[in-house]
Amino acid sequence: MTNEANTLFPGRDNYVGPTTGWFAFLHHEKLFEESHNVMERVAYVKSEKPKREVWIRLHNMMYLDPGLCPAVAKCAPLYADYEAKRAPLYADYEAKRAPLDAEILAYIKLEIPDCAWNGKTLIFDMEPK
Repeated sequence: MTNEANTLFPGRDNYVGPTTGWFAFLHHEKLFEESHNVMERVAYVKSEKPKREVWIRLHNMMYLDPGLCPAVAKCAPLYADYEAKRAPLYADYEAKRAPLDAEILAYIKLEIPDCAWNGKTLIFDMEPK
């Protein structure tokens, strides 16, 4: 056992490292991603994931220090560049999609007159008819 501070593994005991930044294996299908609060993800895994998955998920979560892994630093500006280019495209997509959503919802309501959609999400407090 070591007395060294745990600055790399947020899913393990006594983590004192960064809670924001780039982390490995926060989700099982992503090698790494950015997090604004990794401890929220740790708490979610502990409370919501199947028991058989919890240990392996927490054990493998790792803070990716750009100083120790230069590829992370390179990836961060690449991601920022992508996000900057994507924002106007997404706004255009949303503007063009809105009228189509209305047509699609009208079609759905022909088939499901008591549709539980409130415009943003399904509502689950409706009684069956």
